[in-house]
Amino acid sequence: MRVRSARNSVFLGALLGISVPLVAQTFTENGLALLGTSQGEARSASFADIDNDGDLDLLFNGQQTSRRLYRNELAETGTASFTDVTIAYGLLANDTTGWSAAWADIDGDWDVDVFLGESNLNGATGDLFENRGVEGFADVSATTIDDPGFHQNVAWVDIDNDLDLDLVIGMEGPEMHEIYLQEPMGTFTPVGQQVGLHVGFGSKAYGMAIGDADADGDLDIYIATCRAGGDIRNNFFENRLVPDGTLSFIDIADSNGTQFRGNAYASEFADFDDDGDLDLYMTGADGEETKLWRNNGDGTWTDVATLLGKPLLSSPGRDLNGGRAIDYDNDGDLDLCFQEHFITGATASHQLYRNDGNWNFTLVSSEEGIDTAGRGGYDSAWGDFDNDGDLDMAASTGSSYNRRFYVSNASTNGNHWLFVRLKGRVPNTRAIGAQLYATVHAGTPQERTLRRDANTNAGAFNQSDVPVHFGLGDASSIDRLEIRWPFGEVTVLTDVAVDRYLTLSADSDTWSVH
Repeated sequence: MRVRSARNSVFLGALLGISVPLVAQTFTENGLALLGTSQGEARSASFADIDNDGDLDLLFNGQQTSRRLYRNELAETGTASFTDVTIAYGLLANDTTGWSAAWADIDGDWDVDVFLGESNLNGATGDLFENRGVEGFADVSATTIDDPGFHQNVAWVDIDNDLDLDLVIGMEGPEMHEIYLQEPMGTFTPVGQQVGLHVGFGSKAYGMAIGDADADGDLDIYIATCRAGGDIRNNFFENRLVPDGTLSFIDIADSNGTQFRGNAYASEFADFDDDGDLDLYMTGADGEETKLWRNNGDGTWTDVATLLGKPLLSSPGRDLNGGRAIDYDNDGDLDLCFQEHFITGATASHQLYRNDGNWNFTLVSSEEGIDTAGRGGYDSAWGDFDNDGDLDMAASTGSSYNRRFYVSNASTNGNHWLFVRLKGRVPNTRAIGAQLYATVHAGTPQERTLRRDANTNAGAFNQSDVPVHFGLGDASSIDRLEIRWPFGEVTVLTDVAVDRYLTLSADSDTWSVH
């Protein structure tokens, strides 16, 4: 990891008798200029390239006019900016209960579609919108998925290993969690009950992690739960498709060390310790501790707090909701950022924790400029909206606050990076579920292999469609880049140049960069 020297600025500050921060802030909040004034309370934000022009567009989902779709004008004008295309693209809300969003190319036509979750009030049902290019989006819910539940967590993944994408929904309740398996001709069948996802105590999902946690070749599901008074079980649904030959799930949270009975929100599978397997974090809500469990590789998990001898985060007791594991400073470590919803007697914003290695995280929200007030929102989305090599953040807010958009300058801090755009194979053209491994400093004591998975986790209320991001610290090249495609093949590249976008196609021996 490269560290920027602040010696000169500190010396100058001392001479002038002023206080100068040791390191310039990474983020600048620019929501008003980029997005305009607020329009109601947005529940979630998500990124997707809706027009295949190489830049990330942005959706806020929420009540009535707070559902807004913004097209990024970077490719067209050379400057990253947003134009409101909600009406022009046909995504204006017809109901009042918008909540979550999941992006994916579900019909194999090479553009991304979206499922918009609802909170089931006033008879609302989930909306599946098909992307029809220049014609915008068409609501095809009536002939595909018209689910009446409260859709907290939604994600498109190939849960039954048949190569097409299915929809997994973590429900608020009293409805039970659901899976819609995609059948031929774009039809969907609900199978949650028959595969073991209906739990007897109700659902109450507020976070959903999806990944191959046991490395057996199928995707597992972790559900974080929350309700008034707490004391509700989380679920670790182990997928038995590969070992048993039939799609089914068993809940092993009580036996593998990941059970939590307090209130919890966003959760995510990610490799925090560079050992090649997926660890798991879960966001503590309503004053509960946030947990990070290390995958021991033998079916058991260890609460990292027991290794540290202290809570994972230095500031438990906050009302943390949405959360993401992201490498905000491009140093190769996964940091944690949480969105606060409501703090009694304080102004809620975000809690950004920098990963300092060995499971230690340092709170840096204020120092990094990511603590602007925005109480009321539940979830945030991360993506490189200006294609400069670092991760920016869009944040939902309450109705009395304008949307927040934090623009990062981390690409100027000296650390290297790589974004990988995957072109899969019909019907999974975005290669959702691919595993990518980047080895740097091979043959030296600093050798490490970073694992990043392609767009499986829902976190809290959004599944964005974004390129796979590697922060690389001082590694000036990637010695070995391995892509394990979701249909079973493997691509290996060596001596990969960095500080660029790399587009890889599953059906080609060539690739492109910019």
